[in-house]
Amino acid sequence: MILEKIRQAYPHLTKSQKRLADFIVSSYQEAAFLSAARLARRLDLNEATVIRFAQRLGYPGYPELVQDMRSLVLDELRTPGGSIGEPAPESGLLASLGWQVQALRRAISHVTPEVADQVVSALRGARRIYVVGEGLACHLASVVACGLARQGLEAWAAPVGAEGLSSVLARLGPGDLIIGICVEEAPEVARAVAFARQRGVHTMVVAPSAVCQAAQEGELALTCAAADASQVEALGVLAGLLGALVHVAASLEPERRSQFALAADAARRALRGE
Repeated sequence: MILEKIRQAYPHLTKSQKRLADFIVSSYQEAAFLSAARLARRLDLNEATVIRFAQRLGYPGYPELVQDMRSLVLDELRTPGGSIGEPAPESGLLASLGWQVQALRRAISHVTPEVADQVVSALRGARRIYVVGEGLACHLASVVACGLARQGLEAWAAPVGAEGLSSVLARLGPGDLIIGICVEEAPEVARAVAFARQRGVHTMVVAPSAVCQAAQEGELALTCAAADASQVEALGVLAGLLGALVHVAASLEPERRSQFALAADAARRALRGE
């Protein structure tokens, strides 16, 4: 999928190519119907730059890149409620809920089966899971870590700030998983994810954009792909993706989950003096 290809290639692109990548990530629904010449004029670039950009992403040429973008748009339109031009309900609350549902459906349509399988494998194989958030996302990190821990996984929310986070990074080892969450540019999360990858630790990032720094550093990335969303709106979409991660964790290793539930119940009874 084109957004994943851009995410992986972005750090190695030229300045002009990054302008193309930024435009496609934020406006692929428009870019999908532009010729190479029109796209070049749109961004005040050379047409040859557009063609080289397509080849840099691994496409034989620009027509193949366009076809991939159009497939992405068609996938969104095939998703129930995925079309963008539908009239919004009159109520402000219903309109907001409708936008969140559509945005989440669009985000889901961007998750390839390969990435979905890799996410499940990362959760299943994790020895310990540390969830890292910055800014608004630090609260999401706490909720997600708690949800994963309740499924019997060894999961913790990493402390906010360099001092607390450094103590977590110092303990990382083989089999651990870092989940980074950001609602906006989060340099501390990006650096933590990069450090973890250097240590051979698996990393996953949930972010609003495929080209944000944290998403580029992650081994895996789930993005809400809602370029027109505010931070608050993106927060709701990211929460939906993270909720799916917790739900998936509940279906993994049912025997371990059952044993954990029994142990937790015994601990609760002891605390109540029963």
